[in-house]
Amino acid sequence: FGIFYGILIIAAIIYLFFFFGLKERTFIYYAMYVTFIGLLQFALDGYFYQYFTPGGGWISRHSVLLFAIIAAFFLGRYSQLFLELNRRDRTMNRLFDVLYGLLAILFLVLVFVPAALPICYPMANILGMCVLILIITSVARLQIARKPVDGFFRVGILFLIAGFVVFILNNFGQIPVTFFSQNSSKFGTGVEVIFLSLSMANLIRKVKNEREEFNRLALEKSEEMNDMKSYFLSNISHELRTPLNAIMSLSAELASSSPDEKTRHDSQVIKYSAHSLLSSVNDILDFSKIEKGEIVLEPTRFEPIKMLEHIKNNAATRAKDQNLEFHYSKSDGIPDVLSGDAVRLAQILNNVLSNAIKFTAEGSVSLAIGGKEMSKNVYRLTLTVGDTGVGITKEKMNNIFGSFTQDNINNKRKFGGLGLGLYIVKTLVDMQGGTIKMDSTPGEGTICTIAIDYDIVKMEKPMETTNDPAIFDLGGKHILVVEDNAINQLVIKAIIKKWLNTTAVYANNGQEALDAMREHNFDLVLMDLQMPVMDGYEATIAIRKGEVGDDKKNIPIIAVTADVMETTKATVKEIGMNEYLSKPLKIETLYEAVKRLA
Repeated sequence: FGIFYGILIIAAIIYLFFFFGLKERTFIYYAMYVTFIGLLQFALDGYFYQYFTPGGGWISRHSVLLFAIIAAFFLGRYSQLFLELNRRDRTMNRLFDVLYGLLAILFLVLVFVPAALPICYPMANILGMCVLILIITSVARLQIARKPVDGFFRVGILFLIAGFVVFILNNFGQIPVTFFSQNSSKFGTGVEVIFLSLSMANLIRKVKNEREEFNRLALEKSEEMNDMKSYFLSNISHELRTPLNAIMSLSAELASSSPDEKTRHDSQVIKYSAHSLLSSVNDILDFSKIEKGEIVLEPTRFEPIKMLEHIKNNAATRAKDQNLEFHYSKSDGIPDVLSGDAVRLAQILNNVLSNAIKFTAEGSVSLAIGGKEMSKNVYRLTLTVGDTGVGITKEKMNNIFGSFTQDNINNKRKFGGLGLGLYIVKTLVDMQGGTIKMDSTPGEGTICTIAIDYDIVKMEKPMETTNDPAIFDLGGKHILVVEDNAINQLVIKAIIKKWLNTTAVYANNGQEALDAMREHNFDLVLMDLQMPVMDGYEATIAIRKGEVGDDKKNIPIIAVTADVMETTKATVKEIGMNEYLSKPLKIETLYEAVKRLA
């Protein structure tokens, strides 16, 4: 008997643990069935009375019936779930539900109708037999329908049935009383538990495989969704940057050339509004890149004072529009030329200045540029932005660099913006090995200090500047512009029109570009990427293969696109384009690239 009860206790405990670990309901029903079938045998052997209810009482007198009813219910539920009858045999599934109703009625009769006790024993035996019949029938129907049933489950149920048939027949006095007939239920149950445990091991393996498959599909779906997100962001970037290219370029042209002061002012407002929208678009794209680990630093030579003062001028104009004072100072000794990612430096400063202006209702905003030489070849550039705005509490300071924290969401509602600025700033500063420090007093303002190390570039002669339109001279170069959008063509025409000794031919797609190159000689190609008929990728590959002539397959090609995804930049290099420029175009950047390559 000790071995029998030991098997039941171990099985019940093990499958309880499996239930809590895997959250599979089959395990809890099986564990409860093993527990109550053990208690039933315990009561039949008199141990329940001896050890748990020596004083007698209602439970002691009815323990066999109670445990039999409950064990029958859990055996049915376990078998119902294990065989997946709700999905594979709905008829048998409904019959099991009817049987549970009958067991519930028997339970209520036992509790509330004491006079019916004499009929409860035979009814319990009958309903117990019905449970076994339903299980056998379910297995048979599934086999006939060629739906697999675990072999260990079938063998285990057969032993259980054999044991209980002998036990029930013994109760009805239909067979001689022997040691085996009196303990047949124990033999049947013990062997059944062993085989059902083996079937449960198969179930565990099945659950494990299903979860692995689910995780694999979830990972595939996640990667698919990421690809879709990247595709969507690439498209939305292209669709927004294309009109922004025209708005920013043409408003800048009006702001600098219109004789009417109001027109110039309105054009400046349009230009700065477009810059603000472009900044938001860039923030969304950079957030996506940061999440996917695709941000890449692109070191170049740049003039820090010239670049930072350009940003300062834009910020001063925005501050003035909000009736704020703007203070600017710079230290002596800042190198003329540094090497690093100038685009990311500009993005960092723009975001911090935008925040300072946004969160300052009155007073002033300040920018101080300084630094110190860390070694012969390294200069630590320091940017300090101060404001007299709302300030930041100590509690919020811990989360100020998070993305979409509750504080950022609340600030977005109150002050506008995407709530991504400082998160992106912190990421870009960290990527460059720099530091960012925030000191703030609520109601008084905030000071943000950024320090980043850059390589010092020793120049024998100053870098060429392109501020003077007179030097936009390509000396007779002939350019092919491949662009399907009429507005973008208008923008590029306005830019090239300012270049001396420069001519251009325009093609609306890649196929037209190939046709033009077969008929004419060009010094350089400005190639859009997303176009109908033939896109820029296909056209470039065709050129590099010599389809327009072997003498032209090495012509410089500059990608001019509104798609700023890192995958696009990588593809541009991979297919042999010489340069990548993103829209909106800056006249100086475009000119320098064309002059260098042509």
